[in-house]
Amino acid sequence: MMSRFIFFLTSSLLFSCLSLNAQPGIKAVFTETAPVIDGYINDDVWKQAPLIDELYQREPNSGEPVSKKSEFYFLYDHQNIYVGVRCFDDPEAISSKELSRDGDLGEEDRIQVIFDTYMDGRSGYWFQIGPRGSIGDALVNENGKEFNKSWDGLWDGRAKITEYGWEGELIIPFKTMGFKKNNDTWGLKIIRYIKRSSEISTWPLTSLNANRFQISDAGRISGISDITQGIGLDIVPYITGGFSKKQDAERKPVLDGGGDIFYNITPALKAALTFNTDFAQTEVDEKQINLTRFNLFFPEKRDFFLDGTNYFTFGINGDGENPQHTANIPFFSRRIGLDTEGNPVQIKYGGKFTGKTDGWNIGMLHVKDDNEWDNPGYTVARLSRDLGKQSSLGIIGTNGNALSSSDNSLVGMDLRLASSEIAGNKNITYNIYGMKSFTDSLNGRDVSFGTEISYPNDFFNFRIGYLQIGENYTAGLGFVPRKNIRDFYGGFGFGPRPKNSPIMQVKTGVKYILISDLHNGGLETAQFDLTYSDLIFLSGDKITFGSQYIFESLETDFKIFGDYTIVADDYNFWRHSVQLTSAKRRLFWLSTKAASGGFYSGKRTDWLIQAGYKVAVPLYIGVESDRKWVNLPDGSFVAQIYRINLNFMFSPNLAWYNFAQYENLNETLGWQSRFQWIIKPGKELFLTFNSPLIDPVERFQPEAYEARAKVKYTIRF
Repeated sequence: MMSRFIFFLTSSLLFSCLSLNAQPGIKAVFTETAPVIDGYINDDVWKQAPLIDELYQREPNSGEPVSKKSEFYFLYDHQNIYVGVRCFDDPEAISSKELSRDGDLGEEDRIQVIFDTYMDGRSGYWFQIGPRGSIGDALVNENGKEFNKSWDGLWDGRAKITEYGWEGELIIPFKTMGFKKNNDTWGLKIIRYIKRSSEISTWPLTSLNANRFQISDAGRISGISDITQGIGLDIVPYITGGFSKKQDAERKPVLDGGGDIFYNITPALKAALTFNTDFAQTEVDEKQINLTRFNLFFPEKRDFFLDGTNYFTFGINGDGENPQHTANIPFFSRRIGLDTEGNPVQIKYGGKFTGKTDGWNIGMLHVKDDNEWDNPGYTVARLSRDLGKQSSLGIIGTNGNALSSSDNSLVGMDLRLASSEIAGNKNITYNIYGMKSFTDSLNGRDVSFGTEISYPNDFFNFRIGYLQIGENYTAGLGFVPRKNIRDFYGGFGFGPRPKNSPIMQVKTGVKYILISDLHNGGLETAQFDLTYSDLIFLSGDKITFGSQYIFESLETDFKIFGDYTIVADDYNFWRHSVQLTSAKRRLFWLSTKAASGGFYSGKRTDWLIQAGYKVAVPLYIGVESDRKWVNLPDGSFVAQIYRINLNFMFSPNLAWYNFAQYENLNETLGWQSRFQWIIKPGKELFLTFNSPLIDPVERFQPEAYEARAKVKYTIRF
């Protein structure tokens, strides 16, 4: 019976992958005269540009025309593509507070443009601009499931609020995007957000079942011919100087330099080299207090590793909505250039090769860092083949061990069958993957594999998955927090949308995780998350009620906080929570979550408070308090973290960010201050101060810090 079901599912997915849909399109116009990018669409050259003005609502009134008139214009020359935007609206009602580049525009009015430059219906370049000129970019993959907002391309944009609404201009060099050579047609998707009414409108028309950045239903922009990336060579040297102080040591001066080289072998294949790589301007991680037995996951934030990261994604790792997507990552780039505590380790050199060619996706990486074992370096290779419209088959291999001095390598294979056209416009994805590791002195029980089917649609969704990890399976360059397990997981949910109501959607559902010992049997962990109601209002406000049941069988004691210990035993307990969040588009917003219930042999109460206040357009203050009161038979403790953001945004190219955080487990205060001046795209000045160890008892005297001035200059050929 199961074999028949799998055959039917596979056949249906492959058949739907081969289907074709006619999509609306426009023809781009070539211009000899480039428009002046100042945020006003008043150059005569825009008059010859093709116009898109028929956007349709995705939310809240699906299928109806956009409530406010919207106009999009497209031009190109040999080196760039230009986008002009007019968004008609009441200027007093526009939601717009953000100025900085790559700022969070999630609660503001904005527009987004996605180019599917390979016409593969699964990947694209995403560009965004808000009414005050804040711009952002990202890489989109797996038909919208993977979204890499940390990617930074070299391009520019300007926007202005006017008497009839707002308008903007974007200039995007072809050097910034990879594309299929001699193909004059790209996929194109346009999105406009009007936040005060929770309105999202798109061109072309899309459905509520589509991923928010789904590419397979994009329109077409044709006629893009005779374009060039020049030689395709970018040289990015940097120089940095300042002071460095280690704990219990004297301050020392620092003067250093290095750089990156990028070369487009073809418009779709890129090679990169890095020497003496510096990440002084990278944002610090948010501190966390771990009240579990397993390592916590921290995302990658460094530019060199973020560029092209989609070519190394394996299995279910790229699906951020999957609760198990970090349970087994064969390649986790944070293993390189960072020690096990997250402290920087100097990268001596590295090379990377990424891109697409004839349906093949290629990712290769080799990096040598100054690790404690002085091994030859770390190597990763990933190759996948597109199947049909949205499916793929791939392999991965890694060599090197960032966890110990033992030699380690790993190989794996994954198959993804996906379609967004089941029963018309519904999404379904099936994944199966497997890996085997090879480690000195570890033989047998070194295999991991998993499978999953997901149905992520608007009114009804479900996910069913299985993951198995052997006790000797070792991903020397990966992230595997838990071994020797069988993991059954999944869930289902409903999301009805009431009509003629201030509530846009009500979500409810159940998720579960059942983990047992792989070899000895017996349940180790059971977790059920019940969402009674997740009320999303048209105003942007949100109320959530939920409960959680947890069962844990501990074979050994473990220290949970300081000297407090959870003894080996079987535990089961319930926890209940409520969360209230006001719309973040307001000048002042507040979110609070309270949770209470059992916790192993005792009780635990959590209270999270987050608030933000836009004092004026250039100044933002954000605060957060995360406190957990734990009462155990042998005593009580409070785990607490405080965070504060103080950001000055003088213009989209000039900003000063300050972030401080305190946690009471180690009783330390961390502070990072970053000043960024984007003189021109690719030409930047950074002033940074980062102190992870400040003892508040000693008059806030920094025990360790890095103070740097850094200049980065991109030379394009």
